[in-house]
Amino acid sequence: MRSSGNANGTRAAGTSVARDGQGLEVSNAGVEAIAALDFLKDEWLGFGNRLAEFITAADKDQRCALLPVMAANLMLSMNSAEGLAAAQRYLARARQFATDANPRELAWIAATDAWAAGETDRSLKIHEDMAAEWPRDLLAGKLGQLHAFNRGDSEALLRIGQHLFEANRDNRYVYAMYAFGLEECNRLDEAEAVARQALAMDRRDPWAHHAVAHCLEARGKMLEGVAFLESVADTWVGCNSFMYTHNWWHLALFLIDLDRTDEALALFDKRVWGVWKEFSEDQINAISLLARLELRGVDVGGRWTDVAQYLKPRLHEHFVPFLDLQYLYGLARAGEQSAVTEMLASLEDRAENARAADREAWADGAVPAAHGLAAYAKGDHAEAARLLGRAMPHLQKIGGSIAQRSLFGAIHLDALMRSGWNDAALAILQADDRERPTVPWTKRSLGDLYRRVGRTEQALAAEYQAEQLARQYGQYGKGGRPT
Repeated sequence: MRSSGNANGTRAAGTSVARDGQGLEVSNAGVEAIAALDFLKDEWLGFGNRLAEFITAADKDQRCALLPVMAANLMLSMNSAEGLAAAQRYLARARQFATDANPRELAWIAATDAWAAGETDRSLKIHEDMAAEWPRDLLAGKLGQLHAFNRGDSEALLRIGQHLFEANRDNRYVYAMYAFGLEECNRLDEAEAVARQALAMDRRDPWAHHAVAHCLEARGKMLEGVAFLESVADTWVGCNSFMYTHNWWHLALFLIDLDRTDEALALFDKRVWGVWKEFSEDQINAISLLARLELRGVDVGGRWTDVAQYLKPRLHEHFVPFLDLQYLYGLARAGEQSAVTEMLASLEDRAENARAADREAWADGAVPAAHGLAAYAKGDHAEAARLLGRAMPHLQKIGGSIAQRSLFGAIHLDALMRSGWNDAALAILQADDRERPTVPWTKRSLGDLYRRVGRTEQALAAEYQAEQLARQYGQYGKGGRPT
């Protein structure tokens, strides 16, 4: 690791202070500590697979409080009991080194303490304040955006991205961070334009690829999405498991909507599941992809059983409700009924003891949704439709992106259709078709529902449109090119 610019400034007369590559003061930092911090910024924001090298550097250093603080944040981002325990050890070490920490470093310790205590609302507030006061601290902004994402706070996600963008126009990382905030606030044209600016600076930016994919998916531009992601997939080889599997997951979503489900299932086996099966983010990519394939009628064989064995240790974690719902669904689809029952009871306890800031996410969103998902997995579609319908108005608060949370909407819709709630299902499908009028499955489902309610002429029109779209997409092969 080599520092990208440890300059020296002065804090007081005769006192030397180190600065990192962003020009930020770092207390008690030698050349190696600055190099490690600069390396971490690039590796974390670039979604690299060498973060363990930073942990090694943090373990060696005996003076700089920021190193163990950053190591604690890395551990917390694992969303595991082991990660939490490791983070608490690093936080204790950071406090030992913090006797003359500067205000930014003290803010980092306070934000990380709050996260370790499960108070992510407080951690988000501190990080957002840091982004405003020290907008050159890109990792403070990144962690703030992570907390905003996990709390379903798209406005905070955007505000933090904007602070960073305005102060760092020379840095390609902030373009993708800002673009993702814009996308989650449904400002799709601006989001895609900003993400493509990042790619003009460096085509290898995986978070910019991710932002563009979100924008194309939201508009139903599946052929363009496949062509775009396949054109940059060669750059993901050095990514960490989350980013590698997640961008391939996005490609699989496009393929599913193009009726190319066999290719999407092949991506599950080759790219989405198997890189780091113990990691939460890899697990939810796998669960979500299998669930979406099943919703389109694909037999996924014994794959649920393999995924579920990695979910059983997570029954009582409850770090993020968005994660819990997917763990529970994966267990339910694998037939792990005792684990599902135990997790449902644990979720209810978590919701009952939730802080006021978290109550809507856990009590109003996660608990009824979890029971609804369990009911759906058992084939009780009417109960699933009722419970998921109760949860739907609160689901943004559980965390995750619009695209990720759409899984729960898709399961709710399928439960409505299977239990004969035709009017409610029709309203949802019509809204989906207005937003994304390019998906053959939506047209076919509309045709089926129109026939059920006796609207034959509209059924014929929807079925014709589905056939035309399927024929159009059938003319395209790999990469969205004509065959």
